[in-house]
Amino acid sequence: MNNTLSKAKKYTPAARDAAHTIRYGIKGLLLFLLPVPALIAGIISLLRGDVAGTLITGGAFAAYMISAIIAREGFRREGEYKRHRLARAPKTPYKSVAALFTGITTGVLAWLGAGYGFVAAILIGLAALLGFTLYYGLDPRRDKVGTLSLGVSADEIIDALEAAEIRIRDIEKAGDRISNPTYSQQLHRITAKAREILGSIEDDPTRLARARKFLKVYLDGTRKVTEGYARSHSSPTGVTAALETDFSNVLNSIEQTFDEQHTKLLSNDNFDLDVQITVLEQQLKREGVF
Repeated sequence: MNNTLSKAKKYTPAARDAAHTIRYGIKGLLLFLLPVPALIAGIISLLRGDVAGTLITGGAFAAYMISAIIAREGFRREGEYKRHRLARAPKTPYKSVAALFTGITTGVLAWLGAGYGFVAAILIGLAALLGFTLYYGLDPRRDKVGTLSLGVSADEIIDALEAAEIRIRDIEKAGDRISNPTYSQQLHRITAKAREILGSIEDDPTRLARARKFLKVYLDGTRKVTEGYARSHSSPTGVTAALETDFSNVLNSIEQTFDEQHTKLLSNDNFDLDVQITVLEQQLKREGVF
């Protein structure tokens, strides 16, 4: 495995996911304070009956807010990119778009709202664009990919991890619709363990071949079970005692098997892994998941 991958950060488990969410959730909040003067000026213009001034400052306020929202999305995607050792660069340069919006808005406001000359307004707008770029940086443009040993490509790994992450998020969304605190906590542990398994694959991409069936059967099965129970849980008829028991049994089996298979995957135990996958697949079929 190449040295660059071995030195990169590990695929974040639940605790670091929370830290990441807080960090990038706070980043860019100052951008929402930038349009406050424009809002105040707009209110004053409105009270004075200055229609043109109200439209200019009100439009600037709206443009600044749009820029802040776009920038926050850029920060979020940048954070996702930095969290992973293998990742694709964001397709849309949100931060650059936000910087451009901010620069243009500042220039127009300086020209039409503050009475600066055209050239001076352009310079002020460029200064705002440059300041944004220097403070927040540019969007990631290069994919963190490469060709790995043993015929495993980075693109192949990224596709598998992204698909698995989508399934995990679907499980979390379904779990949010279940009011039973015991099941909610259990599903949280299951998804956290699933992300640890993704992390073990990212640590050693050669594990992907042995984990493909595991990820597909377990995550798809868990998603179907959870979504089915969530639908029944929110239906007028509610959940029957039989379904309650079945769901509890399946969750217990999935949680236990996730823990076991993480250990098996780390120990490179192919035979036991396949056996455990087959056992759970049969149980999921009995529960009517497949």
